[in-house]
Amino acid sequence: MSQLKPQKSLYGKLLAMTLTPLLVLAVVITSFSAHSFANTMNEEVKKGLMDLNSTILTLYDHLYPGDYTVVEQDGALYLLKGEHQINGDFSIIDTIKKNTGVDVTFFYRDIRVITTLTGSDGNRMIGTKVNAVVTRDVLETGEAAFYPSVAIGENNYFAYYAPVINSDGSVMGMLFVAKPTEEVYKSVIKSVLPIVLLGLVAMLLAAVITIRFSRQLIDAIKKIQSFLAKVAKGNLRDVLDYDVAKRNDELGEMGRYAVTMQKALIEQVEKDALTGLYNRRYAEKKIREVQNAQLDEFNVALGDIDFFKKVNDTYGHECGDVVLSRVAGILGKNMRGKGFVARWGGEEFLLVFENSVFEDSVDMLTHILEEIRREEIFYKGKIVRITMTFGICKGNTDNVDLLIREADSKLYEGKNNGRNQIVQ
Repeated sequence: MSQLKPQKSLYGKLLAMTLTPLLVLAVVITSFSAHSFANTMNEEVKKGLMDLNSTILTLYDHLYPGDYTVVEQDGALYLLKGEHQINGDFSIIDTIKKNTGVDVTFFYRDIRVITTLTGSDGNRMIGTKVNAVVTRDVLETGEAAFYPSVAIGENNYFAYYAPVINSDGSVMGMLFVAKPTEEVYKSVIKSVLPIVLLGLVAMLLAAVITIRFSRQLIDAIKKIQSFLAKVAKGNLRDVLDYDVAKRNDELGEMGRYAVTMQKALIEQVEKDALTGLYNRRYAEKKIREVQNAQLDEFNVALGDIDFFKKVNDTYGHECGDVVLSRVAGILGKNMRGKGFVARWGGEEFLLVFENSVFEDSVDMLTHILEEIRREEIFYKGKIVRITMTFGICKGNTDNVDLLIREADSKLYEGKNNGRNQIVQ
């Protein structure tokens, strides 16, 4: 990743603009502007915390599928997400705090089990309880709640609590995200103070410049908020507004962090790590989308590398990985613009031809097979040649599982009758 240019702080921009010849700004106008700015910032903090809370829950769902469960053993409490123990693993929440300045806590019921909050002794506040008001408002009702001032230890926070709900509807705990009140107020004061001090010089000019800048600032925040909200809801293909992405300040950096998180989610959710093709989970979603798109015609093929076990046994698994990558490259290149291809499992691949009559799909598949037959894979001074067997069938809008089974049946018909062929 290329190194970013030095940042220009928002405070510096605001200060520079308010130092422009501002001649007369009445006390009433400056007070009103400060109040409005603080209220707007309040609302944006609230919306930002709501979206970040949702994004974190979505991130954990993608990384560790399954419900939240708690195991007590030898007097210790273990919080699991699926099969992964999340208490004791602070890497995700610590990264979020580092990048956003927001504190994060997972509660089991009303007890903190994983948190970025620390007490006066410097230790994480694990095992401490939440305020009884929050227990009543969130745990007992199953509804999220925002508090503009929550005292935790020696600090006050803008805090958002959301219930953590399992697939059976049970509330097992809460996710807390919060920004220190002092930081928000400092940001407001820093942004408004130059206007208050220098605004008496020029009321009209100050009002025009402040409103214009505030509008740009709020617009950028809202674009980031909208982007995060869409990603949190599972729209991993949404694009961050270019005007935000090109900013060379804290908001631009926040937007780029959001895009980095989005790309990481896409890689983990959609792609196979070895081949770079779609993985089976995402391919199942894609084929259903194709099936529901009411295309003129689509066709489905399953392909399997012949004698792949022999390649692994003869040359080793590293060679097998090279073969898989090379085959994936050929399939991906030839399927570009014609549909999509996915690694279905092991040495098996799924190909979906979109808007293609059956005969044309067979012709394309024949071309792919011929290219694979010609391919020479050099590995440690030896040439490895491979072939593949394919089963292809016409797509339909009835049942995806039956469609896959039909293609699979034709594939194994070809495997049982000599391999290195296409069965249609």
